[in-house]
Amino acid sequence: MNTKANLILQKGEDVTANVQWCAYNPQTKKYDVTYQNGKTYHFHFDSILWLKNPKTVDHQWLSIQHREREVFDIQGILEFSGANRVYWKVLFQDGREACYLKRELDIQSSCLRHEDMASSLEYLRRIAAVNELQSEDGVRLLAQQYEKLDFLDSDSALATYLNPRRYSLEHRKEPALIFPFGGNASQFRAVREAMTNQVSIIQGPPGTGKTQTILNIIANLLIQGKSVLVVSNNNSATANIQEKLESPRYGLGFLAAPLGSMENKTRFLSRQTGVYPDLSAWMSSEENQEKRRWSIRKISQELTEVFARQERLARARQEQEALTVEVRHFQQYCAETGLGGSKNASGRRRSSKKLMRTWQECQRFQELDQPVSLGFKLRNLRITGLREWRSYRINLPRVITVFQAQYYEAKQEELQREIQQLENLLQQGDQTLESLTKKSLDYLRAELYKTYGTRTQRKIFEGEDLWKRPSAFLREYPVILSTTFSSRSSLGKGVLYDYLIMDEASQVDVATGALAMACARNAVIVGDLKQLPNVVTEEIREKTDAIFQRYRLHEGYSFAGNSFLKSVGTILPEAPQTLLREHYRCHPKIIGFCNQKFYNNELLIMTRDKGEKDPLLVYKTVAGDHRRERFNQRQIDVLCAEVLPRLDQDAPENIGIIAPYNDQVQALRQAVNNAKIDVATVHKFQGREKDTIILTPVDDVVTDFSDDPYLLNVAISRAKKRLALVVSGNEQPKDSNIGDLIAYIEYHNFEVADSEIYSVFDYLYKQYTQERINVIKLI
Repeated sequence: MNTKANLILQKGEDVTANVQWCAYNPQTKKYDVTYQNGKTYHFHFDSILWLKNPKTVDHQWLSIQHREREVFDIQGILEFSGANRVYWKVLFQDGREACYLKRELDIQSSCLRHEDMASSLEYLRRIAAVNELQSEDGVRLLAQQYEKLDFLDSDSALATYLNPRRYSLEHRKEPALIFPFGGNASQFRAVREAMTNQVSIIQGPPGTGKTQTILNIIANLLIQGKSVLVVSNNNSATANIQEKLESPRYGLGFLAAPLGSMENKTRFLSRQTGVYPDLSAWMSSEENQEKRRWSIRKISQELTEVFARQERLARARQEQEALTVEVRHFQQYCAETGLGGSKNASGRRRSSKKLMRTWQECQRFQELDQPVSLGFKLRNLRITGLREWRSYRINLPRVITVFQAQYYEAKQEELQREIQQLENLLQQGDQTLESLTKKSLDYLRAELYKTYGTRTQRKIFEGEDLWKRPSAFLREYPVILSTTFSSRSSLGKGVLYDYLIMDEASQVDVATGALAMACARNAVIVGDLKQLPNVVTEEIREKTDAIFQRYRLHEGYSFAGNSFLKSVGTILPEAPQTLLREHYRCHPKIIGFCNQKFYNNELLIMTRDKGEKDPLLVYKTVAGDHRRERFNQRQIDVLCAEVLPRLDQDAPENIGIIAPYNDQVQALRQAVNNAKIDVATVHKFQGREKDTIILTPVDDVVTDFSDDPYLLNVAISRAKKRLALVVSGNEQPKDSNIGDLIAYIEYHNFEVADSEIYSVFDYLYKQYTQERINVIKLI
């Protein structure tokens, strides 16, 4: 019987190909079925379903799975309908046929059926072809990955990225959240945004706990039974995630599979044990779980106030440290000019705000060149005392410095009182966070026990299972780790993870990042626009710009003009962005420069200045022309003869030396002659840290390359305890980043030489300016 025109099901099984003839006998009320062997059988009416006149299904843009296995190599699909059921007969390219009940199929439609989507993907394909990474036989690997991308799920994050007007961002109700890895206000906010938005962005400056945030997102996905692909531009970042999961404190490593490259896959498959870890200690009753859920919600609410106080405490400490340095400069200024401020004459203290108003009134008399009124003198007699009475007439600047000195003194006392009050209020804050962390971890473990705790034998997967049975693999290993480049080759090409977490996205190019985004329904893009972007050579820029001009696309898709982090933020401006503000790595004076120069003072510095000696050092060589090509022997000599001997108490493995050029790196390695001291370019130090960092810019007068803000930000923020800058004695441009760093170090080391050009009293005049603005608003 013609299998393409008929479908005969015998008790649900397709027997069409075996049937020669079929007819319903109204007398017996049975079907008479003659098979190819000539034998005829009689079946009850309910045992045979004969369907005819099928419709042809356009399968070009479909992805079909049956019982978690992909149905592929399809030549055609016929749809038979009847008896309130719909069947699909799939015709394979090798001549086979298979019949499926349609409702048992997982059918997804590709958004590439739309011309605009196909055009955008074609642009990415052409961009990928420019990528120079090749296999041993000369195949361009990224282009090869794109050639395999013939289907794009409409539910994928990439569909939204390619056309946010057609596929708008999805938002979800906030679930109950847990934080087994601890956290702070910014991290809590980042986790919340990740769990409630299809795409979210996390800006993670150095030392702000990106890894901790990613781990908390993973934990929340695990309790929801979701899968997650974690990728990074390099293996070290994902290895750090794996290490944290595997640590005895958490014991979650059995849920993660580091895949990606063939080498990683082979290593993982060979290390399977076939058994689960003993999770019996994780078992808990549902009653206890409900109590934990309630406690976690309650403590999370309490922490809102704790975090607000922590933020204010960090700000107050930053103000106090800035004020302390500024006061020393003010005292030096008063001593040098003879305009010394005096102590409060009456002993009664005015608030800093009132003293600021008083100073402004006095300043106004000077600006208008008017004599100071008697009423003003009398009102402020207890501040100036009788001995300053004559100064109102003959030396008004001296009176102004008296008010300034009193302001400094009052502000210092106010900050110290506030800090003490906040510290007292926060004595229980750490314990509250620890309680939340413990309860969250206990809750997570108990939930995981329900899935894995009662099992003993664990399936051992073969290599072909990774692409044939990805869903089964993800049930066992819901956390997949990979490089961004290998994201689509970890498992079967049609797998769609629930979440993609992309770390170091500022170093990922548009084509590679988009390829990873095709793998998941939701995406969390993590990086830092103030750190190293992806490298684009001039040759690649010219080629990709030429391709970009052929397509009418948003500027955010430009390969040369965007990292993937920047691109996503530009294309999807509605995607929430969270800045991780709390910094825990560097000495306050070290990260203070980055905070002021690169982060608009948005970071909250949680480390403390404990009076450590020389956290900032600058060594200037004798002025002159010392650079030869891309190396500077004079800076090397100073580094070896002066800087390293001063660091003789530091273990060599805790010292890092950074230079912008490879020639300088090679020369330094020979001169230092100590394999334990890391010497490298900034790019090699990305994601790492050292107690001491020595920075040598090489150039006698900095160039755009050696003064690059991204390189400088990364280099400085590698230093935990001490930063030493070895720089040319030549005058640097005042608007240069290196010039600003030199000035910053000299200011904090009280070596300011250019006070007539740059006011050192930043804190005082910021407060003054704001108060003037407030006064103007009232006029």
